Amino acid sequence: MMSIRETASSANIEETRKVERITNEMIEANLIRCSYFHGFVLQELQLILLKTRGDFLLRLSHQPERKEAKSKKAGSNTEVLPLTRVILVLSVNVTCQKMDITKSVYGDLDEKKQKENVDFHVTIEETSGKWTAFYIERRLKFASIDDLISYYKANPIIFKATNVKLIRAIPLQAWELKGQSIDLTPKKLGEGAYGDVYLGRWKEPFCVERKEFYQWCDVAVKTMKNTDSRAALMELMHEARLQLQLKHKNVLAFRGVFLLKKPILLVSEFCELGSLKDHLQKSKVDVDEKLRFCVGSACGLEYIHFKGLIHRDLATRNILVSADKTPKIADFGLAKCGMSYTMRRSTKIPIRYLAPETISSFLYSTKTDVYTFGLVIWEIFHNGQEPYTKAQPHQEKAVSKNVPMKGRDVKELIKKELFVRFNAETPAALQKYVSAKLFVTDETKRPVIGEVTTFLASLAKMDISKDRAFYTLF
Repeated sequence: MMSIRETASSANIEETRKVERITNEMIEANLIRCSYFHGFVLQELQLILLKTRGDFLLRLSHQPERKEAKSKKAGSNTEVLPLTRVILVLSVNVTCQKMDITKSVYGDLDEKKQKENVDFHVTIEETSGKWTAFYIERRLKFASIDDLISYYKANPIIFKATNVKLIRAIPLQAWELKGQSIDLTPKKLGEGAYGDVYLGRWKEPFCVERKEFYQWCDVAVKTMKNTDSRAALMELMHEARLQLQLKHKNVLAFRGVFLLKKPILLVSEFCELGSLKDHLQKSKVDVDEKLRFCVGSACGLEYIHFKGLIHRDLATRNILVSADKTPKIADFGLAKCGMSYTMRRSTKIPIRYLAPETISSFLYSTKTDVYTFGLVIWEIFHNGQEPYTKAQPHQEKAVSKNVPMKGRDVKELIKKELFVRFNAETPAALQKYVSAKLFVTDETKRPVIGEVTTFLASLAKMDISKDRAFYTLF
């Protein structure tokens, strides 16, 4: 038995241990005060933040960890359960200059930048519930994060025979929102595979005579269902990075992303009338207004393609409508950079919206977006109904009638070029154009979206020259 003196002596010994998992409480107490702390920012957004050699920031990283745990069933074997820990990381830009072996037009060697970031795990020691020591190299421990940063500004970190020196701390950007600027309400607007969308309030900044003021406005806030899911976090970051590039009246406006602690929040413009699908189903919309929805959506897609993106998930459910009935393309979770993209076979996809070449070869391109946009036009004139849900009269010999279609039925119809047909309400010229130009199996015969926009605008008697002027010059 331990004596009274021994008990008192052991009580005075402060237990020091490494911090293996950083919680929201720890973030609040120790990290949010750092101007260069960016929370759960991932690689996609770091490339935007860390631009030149020596730029650095602090962030948090989900690290998978496997730990053996016995099953609750008696006599069963030990099983390995996956766990996740959150650690502190110092990310630094180590861009180096490389000489191109080819000659430039001036006869000199071209100097090109090889952009690269490296991550250093900042180990944290905790004593009696307080963070007391920080280090990257075990031999050098510091009493605070600021001390660690100051040291490595003066002295390089040796990494793979390269000296890595901290030069410029990168502060939070305007699109990296702070918690006190967002107020989440219980009203749910929608949901997706990885997250739910709620109505929220955002403290929007604005300037008057060089003075900054704020006003609260409604926003849509996407949250993560599983806060430990790296896949969900990566999709949210991917969507945020793409939306940062886009600014057009027919594309949903991006307000920012809250990354400092969980839950991670993606904040976008709030559209009062909801999705175009819901609006068409709930309201009586005449032909002229439907044409205007087609033109606005086409303008948005034209801009998205101009910015070098393929949307890959066009449908009226992913087009939102503002109070003034402006359509805005949203949901960039599946969007990809570039002119084409080959999908992995294992990916789950909404088959009824796929172009023929995507079904046969798993290929996406701007031309597959154009095909799918033809289905958006069809949905608009069928009041938000999804295509290929039940066989139309001309399709009944190929598939069962009066029963919901399955994926194999849709494939069979596309293979036989038995595409959906429009109702009588749809202008005859539009029916003919979509059927002859967009619903074709040879993608090289489909027009680019700009040609589609021009046709729709002429049909609706709308002048879109001003909307195009700022980017068609390039």
